[in-house]
Amino acid sequence: MKGIKLSFGLSTKIFVGFVSGMLFGLVAPEWGVALKPLGDAFIRAIQMLIIPIVFFSVSAGIANMGDVAQLKRVGGKTLVIYTVMTMLAGLVGLVVANLLQPGVGFAGNGNSVTPVGDVPTIGQFLLGMIPSNIFDAMAKGSVIQIILVAVLVGVALVFLGDKASGIKTLCTQASTLILKILDMVMALSPYGIFALMAYSMGNYGLDIFSQVGQFILADYVGLLVVLILASMVVVAYTKINPLYLFKKIAKVWMVTLSTTSSAATLPMSMHVTKEDFKVPEWITSFMLPLGATINLMGAAVYLSVLVVFAAGFYNVELSIAQMVNVVLVGTLLSMAAPGIPGGGIVMGTLMLQLMGLPFELVGVIAGIYRIIDMGHTTLNVTGDVFGALLVAKSEGLLQYSEDGTPLATVSTETNAA
Repeated sequence: MKGIKLSFGLSTKIFVGFVSGMLFGLVAPEWGVALKPLGDAFIRAIQMLIIPIVFFSVSAGIANMGDVAQLKRVGGKTLVIYTVMTMLAGLVGLVVANLLQPGVGFAGNGNSVTPVGDVPTIGQFLLGMIPSNIFDAMAKGSVIQIILVAVLVGVALVFLGDKASGIKTLCTQASTLILKILDMVMALSPYGIFALMAYSMGNYGLDIFSQVGQFILADYVGLLVVLILASMVVVAYTKINPLYLFKKIAKVWMVTLSTTSSAATLPMSMHVTKEDFKVPEWITSFMLPLGATINLMGAAVYLSVLVVFAAGFYNVELSIAQMVNVVLVGTLLSMAAPGIPGGGIVMGTLMLQLMGLPFELVGVIAGIYRIIDMGHTTLNVTGDVFGALLVAKSEGLLQYSEDGTPLATVSTETNAA
């Protein structure tokens, strides 16, 4: 009789590693603490890929926007809307987290906390975004500077067009290569998470889970508040029937909840945007793929909540200026986050690093990340669709009947203006 082969997805393996690591740390706390180097090795493997992921993902994403005429048509408007949406989402997440205060009351070990330090002025912040040496910025891991360089490279490739097709292809292929390496590292995540959970349980015990529950609550409350506010803006500006809006976008949500991937949801979100909401095809084709790369409202909420959670957990007090920095940096990281399932784990690690907070909580968050990532991806993709509706309306390309349901598409072609 042949044996039965069982095949499990990565999320299932991560969950198994999460639970088994937790049990191991509770049963043998000293051994659990001893596994910390293995967990740290997993985190360092992720950190190793952050700079190339950010550079090639951002530059390739912008380079693949289209030609110069398309970029001039709605590019600036799209970038402004997506940036504002992401920044406001991060701000809402920060406010909600400070109201609910997840992590507060747990005496986490703050020995490994690096002081966050004073936040520079706006002028210093903007000046600090410009590297004096690109290669030095890469070597030092200056993510904000790398993002700026990547944006400039991407925009330059759009303007150069066919003259730089080879470099554009190189950036795209390099992005694919780095994300494949990330897949290989993430394939080891069950083992890394096992070690991180064993350490967390051995060091902190079960009390940590009351704090994780607070984190999940704060995260979802933030996501819900952002969804409500964004929906109100879209309904008020476009005059679309809210019942029709939610009925149609629910089809997209079914995909986001099952895949937790903005990229995997793209075919459905583009179909709904074009066919159900009657947004012209050229706007849909331009904005939604771009939005899947840079408009991650759910990720912005998550990063803000994560920092407040970690600060409360380790008894680190954040000043108002530092909270402003959380929103600004969180916005930039959200716009550079890889559009893959679990990509928020990578960005969460980097966010904690930038804020001088320990990485140990990443193992705990990774174990329940799919639970919260369903909400993150849903808000991410919803924001992309909402952005397309706002731009199409501002261009005078949407028409609605008296009951607020869309009429036929006004135009499916860009004009020369």
